[in-house]
Parts: sequence; C-alpha cells; structure tokens
Amino acid sequence: MPSCCNRKEHPWDTFSVATEWLPPALRCLVIGESPGENPAKYFYNQRRRVAVRTIMLRELHRHGLLDEPSLPAFRRAGFLFDHAIRCLLPRDVIQHEANLANRYESPRARAATHLSGFLGQTSAVWVMGRIARNAVAVLCSDFPRDTSEISKPPYPQRLSDASRFFVSRYLLHASSLEAAQIFARLHPLLDEKGALECASCLSTI
Repeated sequence: MPSCCNRKEHPWDTFSVATEWLPPALRCLVIGESPGENPAKYFYNQRRRVAVRTIMLRELHRHGLLDEPSLPAFRRAGFLFDHAIRCLLPRDVIQHEANLANRYESPRARAATHLSGFLGQTSAVWVMGRIARNAVAVLCSDFPRDTSEISKPPYPQRLSDASRFFVSRYLLHASSLEAAQIFARLHPLLDEKGALECASCLSTI
C-alpha cells in the first residue's frame, strides 16, 4: 500500500505503466496533476475513452508527431504521461492542492519524487497545470518559480529559447482555441528534441 494514501496501489501500478508504456527513448515527459478519483478514467486505461488522452493523441497526430492517434504510437514516439500526484483524490482535494500550488506550497506536489528519474533525462518536459508546476519547481533548480496565472498570457509558453520546459494549463480546462494554441506552441520544442535525438543516434553509428 502506498504510504501517501489508503489505496492498495496507484493507477500507475494498476495499469503497469513502468513495464508496458515507458518509451525506449524519452522524448517528452508530460506531467499532469492527479488521476482524479475514478481509476477507470486513467490516461493509460485502454478499455475506455479518456478525455485528456483523446485530445492529446488527436492533436499530436494532427501535428505529425504521432503516426496514429493511439497509445502504442504515443510510446513509440517517445512520450510518457505521469502525474505530479499519483494518488486517486476527490475533486475538492485536488482543487485545494492546486490553490496551494499557486504559492508553491502544495505538500503533495513537494513529495513528487517519483518524477526525479524522468526529469534527470534531457527530454522535453510538458508541465501541465499548477500542481505540476509546483512539483517541477521543487525538483529542478533551473525551473523558475512564477506565480502568474497559468490560464493567462504569457502561458502557454516555453520558458526560454533554450529551455526544455513547456508550461500550460491542464488540457481539460482549456477551450478548443486554447488547446490549439498549446499544441502550436509545443510543436517547435518537440521538433527540436526529435532532431537532437536523430543527431545523437547518427553520431553513434
């Protein structure tokens, strides 16, 4: 049983993400907030439609970053989705943590050490939502603490021209226009990461 909650296991474990869905080479780590309270709606549950996954796969495919809008294609292209808080939590608790995260004071975000290994790689990192922003700021010294409202300009944004971090609001909270803007701004960073990985592969031949 995880020490952080009273559940037998997290959806990360239930859906065998570590053994079935880790990409062979991590191109982009996408960090969400929490799986919510219904495990059936977990990102890697292939047995049902999951709204955030539907939007993400559709748009990544539309931008030519996936060869098809599917989870296997998501993995093949080097994407991994995880949460700052892996626990199943009711909406009011998630909202409370998000409010604390505005000030970088979410205790659950501070405890997101499960992300450390992924963040230690040189992949792009899509930080999606306030709780994710809080978690990454704790774990990465090169990630600046910004208290700007994440649903308003300058977000969504890459933190600098050289940064591997892209920050946006959570996809399910964005309008269709905002979602289109998120993927349009994310695309150049992922193109760059893909080119760097290709160059790295060629250098080893």
